Amino acid sequence: MIFRKYDGQGTLISEVDIPDPPPTEDDVIAERERRLALGFVYNFGDARGVHHIGTTKADLDGWDEVAKGTQAAINLGAPSTTVDIVTDTGPVTVTALEFQMIMAAATAVRQPIWAASFALQAMTPIPGDYADDARWPATG
Repeated sequence: MIFRKYDGQGTLISEVDIPDPPPTEDDVIAERERRLALGFVYNFGDARGVHHIGTTKADLDGWDEVAKGTQAAINLGAPSTTVDIVTDTGPVTVTALEFQMIMAAATAVRQPIWAASFALQAMTPIPGDYADDARWPATG
């Protein structure tokens, strides 16, 4: 960041280049949270088509309730029990087992983001380009 000092007539009298502070672990965590909240694409492989699955904090709160219910259905021997959910694409009915498959797909997308975050946080110093896409997994 460059700071300039002018006299009262608008003439530059001094200029100082003060470097930006280095990134912190909190900066990396904020970038991780931003990327985790972007969601992912899930293809049902049938007439329901492709949906964008939301992964904001509010989305994940809803997932928790659905996950518990669908896991209970599976534990009780009823994996074909259906539940209605709403993706970023729109409403869709899924079976208990299908919801577990969505959760597995989410893990496949989200875990590499966590891993990249941990690797960046362990660097000393944290690189200035920590938010560059090249340092994070492609999530398509």
